[in-house]
Amino acid sequence: MTWVMLIVVGVCVSVQIALGADLAVLTLAMIASLAGIAGFYLAGPRCTAGWLTFFFVLGNAIIALAAKTAFLQPLDSYLYGPLVSFAALAAGSAVLLLALIVSLMIPVGRAVFRPAGDPRVLRFLSNSTFVVGTVFWYLNRMFQDPDGSGFGGIGVFWNLVLMAVITRTAMLLEQSGDRRSIDGRLVLMLIACVAMGMLDNSKTVVALPIVAYFATSVFYRGGVTLRQAGAGALGLMIMAAVIGPMIHAYRVLGIQEVGWRERVGLIERGLANVSINGLFERYEHLSSSSFSSGYSNYFGDNRGQMLLGRYASIQHIDPVIATISKHGTVGGTVIWPSFARLVPSFISPDKPRNMEGYKILVHLGLIDPQGGKFPTVPLLAQSYAGYGIVGLLVIPFFTFLGFLLALKKLGWRLHRNVFAIFFFCMFVVVYGNQGDLSQYSGAVLREFPLLAAALWVLIRVQYGRIRLHSLGRALRV
Repeated sequence: MTWVMLIVVGVCVSVQIALGADLAVLTLAMIASLAGIAGFYLAGPRCTAGWLTFFFVLGNAIIALAAKTAFLQPLDSYLYGPLVSFAALAAGSAVLLLALIVSLMIPVGRAVFRPAGDPRVLRFLSNSTFVVGTVFWYLNRMFQDPDGSGFGGIGVFWNLVLMAVITRTAMLLEQSGDRRSIDGRLVLMLIACVAMGMLDNSKTVVALPIVAYFATSVFYRGGVTLRQAGAGALGLMIMAAVIGPMIHAYRVLGIQEVGWRERVGLIERGLANVSINGLFERYEHLSSSSFSSGYSNYFGDNRGQMLLGRYASIQHIDPVIATISKHGTVGGTVIWPSFARLVPSFISPDKPRNMEGYKILVHLGLIDPQGGKFPTVPLLAQSYAGYGIVGLLVIPFFTFLGFLLALKKLGWRLHRNVFAIFFFCMFVVVYGNQGDLSQYSGAVLREFPLLAAALWVLIRVQYGRIRLHSLGRALRV
């Protein structure tokens, strides 16, 4: 993997030189990429820490570099302040590498979760987590507010549907000696999860269960079969050509402002219009229009934003850092409320509601105050907006270090460990590159403890049942 990434970066940089890209920007992009690749090499492909550094630079620098090269555009084009933005990215990537090295050296004691290979335990976890996750997903939809808040902090339990997919896949692999990874029940689980994602109007919720399935296969068998690779490629094409555009089209139609029952009706009408009335072009136009009013257009003509927008986070870092460099920092008001909002509403009913990223973009005049309340402002941009270069070096270091130590204590060895795979899929794949302080701190201080406690209780229940069953058999004998 490391050699592949090094070759990709090297080829892209060579083409970028021919395209006339700024050499200083290219050098900084290479520094950022090499820091992430070095972290992946040091921690290894079986450790979540290595994948965090990999996804961080993949989603901030490497994909941006590869995509700009594919579009034959200089890396520094369509940016407000490419030099200062890539300098911040290089510094942040180096800080993450340092945090990883420190986390490898700090002992945290015995991991909470270790591999569970008993098919009986895996089956029970799959069934129970799917039920619990689905129930909390439904409750979150029932209590969904127009501003996006749902069933309080415990709405995080919907993530347990990912554990259901992971443990079902692991059970099949354990039972078949790694030869079989799919059955009818798992297919129904995946279909249900995709339906939940469509109702949530979230590409992330649609994609994560599929990612969880493939991740389990990779970390159990060391790779995927040719059949799985073909199915994955087909799924990616469907996501890019059908599901993604429909999700964005529904956003334009206002699906995020209505309750779940109205969402069902809206989706049904959309599917009928596409499959029966042949109105796919209308929804494609609506999808394209959802990108036309953003403050960032890194690839020109909004090309590739539906998929590349999530994994080219330099375009979200750049407007903030470039503007702050001209007008000065904002201060702690865009940093520390991230922790205050973690307090339950029944304890602190007046806690801050608006996301720090929203405050930053409104303060800088980059978005309208009446626009979306959940914009993407990654940790590096947020830290720089608060305290400049000092914030950029200090806040991400302690954020990354705390996050890595939490993963280490939970168990970050991924090989045949369904629990480590679960926490990897839940956060690292999605938020590793674009998460802000509230998302990192929320994961460590609220989401991971709640989910770990739920999983610990379920394991104890199943092991207790197994012991009682064994005792009963012994008494009968």
